[in-house]
Amino acid sequence: MPDIGTVSEASAPGEYDKCMKRITVSLPDELAEKVRRAAGGERRVSSYVAAALEDYTERENLEEVLAAWNAETPVPDEVLRQVRGELDHVGLTGTSGRDDRLAG
Repeated sequence: MPDIGTVSEASAPGEYDKCMKRITVSLPDELAEKVRRAAGGERRVSSYVAAALEDYTERENLEEVLAAWNAETPVPDEVLRQVRGELDHVGLTGTSGRDDRLAG
């Protein structure tokens, strides 16, 4: 597996270390190549991965908030089915396979 988590984008030595924490991430070859292409090149991988993880953690926090609200005032199953159907219809759901891979 390639190591794609060690690319630094700092402009000045030492500046990077003050605000960033370097970690190493190992990914399957195929996924690493997809990330490189999506990021626009090797030197942009760190910022691409950081943005993706930021989005993921925000979504996770939103799910926690919604779960807490649902625990306080449960939404009837019929309403949930209707809303999910409408979201599916406009293409705003159907990402559960991607989320499952990220959660693992």
